[in-house]
Amino acid sequence: MIRYEPVSFCLISSDLEEYNMNTCDVLITYCWNRVGYNILRSLSARGLRVCVADVSAVNICSRSRWCAGSFTYPDPFTREEEFITTLLEIVSRVRPRVLLPTHDEGIIIRRHASRFPAGLVIPLSPHTLLTDLSDKAVATDIARSLNIPVPASFDPSLPVNSFPLVFKTRVGNSAKGVFVVSSPDRLARLRAAYDTSECMLQEFVPGSDYSVDCIRMGDFFFASVYRALVTKTHGGGTTTQREMVDLPELVGYARRFLDQVDYYGVCGIDFRYDPATRRAAFIEVNARYTGGLATPMCAGFDIPWIHYRLAIGEGPVPVPVVRSGVRTKWILGDMITLVTRVCSAGLSRAELRSLTDFRFDAFDDYCPGDRRAFLGQLRYYFSKLLRHRRLNP
Repeated sequence: MIRYEPVSFCLISSDLEEYNMNTCDVLITYCWNRVGYNILRSLSARGLRVCVADVSAVNICSRSRWCAGSFTYPDPFTREEEFITTLLEIVSRVRPRVLLPTHDEGIIIRRHASRFPAGLVIPLSPHTLLTDLSDKAVATDIARSLNIPVPASFDPSLPVNSFPLVFKTRVGNSAKGVFVVSSPDRLARLRAAYDTSECMLQEFVPGSDYSVDCIRMGDFFFASVYRALVTKTHGGGTTTQREMVDLPELVGYARRFLDQVDYYGVCGIDFRYDPATRRAAFIEVNARYTGGLATPMCAGFDIPWIHYRLAIGEGPVPVPVVRSGVRTKWILGDMITLVTRVCSAGLSRAELRSLTDFRFDAFDDYCPGDRRAFLGQLRYYFSKLLRHRRLNP
């Protein structure tokens, strides 16, 4: 069993009075996508001044009318020291009360937390825990040890007789490095292309993708569940349409897991779940904000606002009232999915109706009166398409 040291409240020091002469309340990193946009919308709607930073200068957040300031930095995953140095300069300039990473750059920021100014709040778990949870094999072992159901696993280097299977890299996101395998030939090709010691091979669990979005900070815990209606890739992955559901069983599994590792912050835990058989299976932990953030927010669970309030010690936080049945859509994600399905000759009539449906309670990437943000998103994705010849940045 892996055990972790208790998490202390992540203030670099208690010297808040000196630090409080700020020009913004929150600085958000990794802001090119809809996740950062929904955090920006949530916090700015509460009267906070929110600045954003990312590798890209033009994106959905930098063009939003709610953005109080936009900055760029070097790629945190290929130029770590330059990223931290630049981020320190940005922090020195805008003096935020809270630095809020939204993705895996949080691991890097947390690793260098001691270099940031006194009083700055970075509401994340220790980088050692975040790193461990990003490894799907480690997270699966923890779940298994807690009697949380997991898919059957196989040695990725040995022969297997049953299909379909899921072959995936131990580290990855947005369905990158995840393959549903239906034949021995396909499996052999994947084994030749990847280092199997860095991969997992599991049974394919019927059902749909479900995400348990959680906040666990000190004595506070709350979670909600949404199910995927449409995903960009067949077999799971990034969701473009979602619906809130009431599944206390999955929330219980998530809390058991997070209590065991003494998690601190926001995260999403993914499951496969089949309503017909009621079988659930743990898939992975996203130790960060999830791509479907707009869904629980629309349903009454304003995750960024609660995260912020807990981070600065402002409470008590009322228990959210979450409405089941709320549905949200990522417009650009559905556009990309439609193009991808057409190009692969894999578009059914049912999928066409679903992808062109706009009868939703809210949208991940569009808000009335903020058209420039949506156009910023389009420009970002188009630039990535021209540069990398793919639509999954």
